[in-house]
Amino acid sequence: MASLIYIRASPSALPTARHTVSRRAPTAQSPFSTSTRALKQPTPPSRRPQATQLPHRPLTAPTALALRQASTSSTPTSTTTPEDVLTWNRFFDLRRKRRYLNLGSSLITAGATIGVAGPIIAQQDIDGWAAQISGLDPIIVLGATTFAVAAGGWLCGPSFGTALFKTWAGRKGWNGAIAEKEKSFFARIRRYRADPASSSPQNPIPDYYGEKIASVKDYRRWLKDQRAFNLKKNKNML
Repeated sequence: MASLIYIRASPSALPTARHTVSRRAPTAQSPFSTSTRALKQPTPPSRRPQATQLPHRPLTAPTALALRQASTSSTPTSTTTPEDVLTWNRFFDLRRKRRYLNLGSSLITAGATIGVAGPIIAQQDIDGWAAQISGLDPIIVLGATTFAVAAGGWLCGPSFGTALFKTWAGRKGWNGAIAEKEKSFFARIRRYRADPASSSPQNPIPDYYGEKIASVKDYRRWLKDQRAFNLKKNKNML
């Protein structure tokens, strides 16, 4: 009986021993750690990758010229006018061309008249009987007759030149616009030119008929000359 009691009592004592072994008093931790493990370093804040910038280089002369040409070619100019529109500058240019055409036609008609009428005058012996009537030398009479024929041909030249010019302008459709601008132009000339009563051979009016006006710039200069003449006249009167 005694042995049985011992055997029963011995297993019950084992758990107490286990509990006594497992229950250990917690060791007090020191505030300073003596561990040899390396401290974890704080990671720096992440930075966004920045775009790499190329170094600024000054533009060379060929590159700047190419960029300028590209910019001018890409942007069309708005100052150009259509060819069928008759502007004042184009009108003055046409007047100058018509004047040159009339001059050339006068030279051609004068030479043609002399070439046609010269042999006729020589065959008809006009210088002989004209010398008898006038009492002048036949050479003088022949020269005067040739000059009269050439002058007649010269005066016929502008008629042919104007006809040719109107034919060319009619194809462009500018005859009506040219006539209208000529009317307006001469009305401005009569309105703004100086009074001819105050002119003299020593002090004539500058370009009284406006024949030297070949552009809008010349017309503005002509207006300044007319105002200057009027101021000079008023100063002399005072």
